[in-house]
Amino acid sequence: MSMTQKLWTISALGVEFNMDRRAVAKRLNDVVPAKTDKRGKYYKLDDAAKAIIGQVATSSEVLSYDEARARKVAAEAEMAEIELAKERGLLLPVEMVAEINQNVFSVFRARMMALPAKAAPDVFSADNVKEAKSLLKDYVNSALDELSNSVVETYEDDNDTEQASG
Repeated sequence: MSMTQKLWTISALGVEFNMDRRAVAKRLNDVVPAKTDKRGKYYKLDDAAKAIIGQVATSSEVLSYDEARARKVAAEAEMAEIELAKERGLLLPVEMVAEINQNVFSVFRARMMALPAKAAPDVFSADNVKEAKSLLKDYVNSALDELSNSVVETYEDDNDTEQASG
C-alpha cells in the first residue's frame, strides 16, 4: 500500500492547529499552494506546518522562533541596563523630570513677568533706542543667568536629599 500526500485547505489547517483560519491564511501568505482550483487553495502539510509553527507572526513582519527569542533576550538585557542606570542615578523617573520641568517653567514665567517692572525705569530713561535695546538685553541675560543658576542648585539639592533618604 503506497502512501500519498494529503493536501489541506486553510480551514482544515485551522482546525488541526487550533487557530483562526484568518491567522492561518496570514501565515500561509508566502507559501505557494500545492494545488489551486475553483474551491480554494490546497497546501502540503509540511510546507504549511513550517509556516504556521516555525514562525511567529508580528504586526508587520514574520519572525522565526529563534529571531523572536533573540529579540526577547535583547529586550531583557536592555531592561536590565536601564535598571542598573537607575540604581547608579544616571536615569530619572518620568515623574521627577516632569516635576523639574514644571518648577523650571514656573520660575521662568515668574522671572519673565517681573522683567518689565524691573527694566521699565531704565529703559524709559534711555537716551536712544540702541541704549534701550542694550539695557533690555542686559536685563534678559541677567534673568536667564539667575534662572540657570537657581535651577541647577534646586535640582542638585533635591537629588542630594533623595539620595540621602534612599
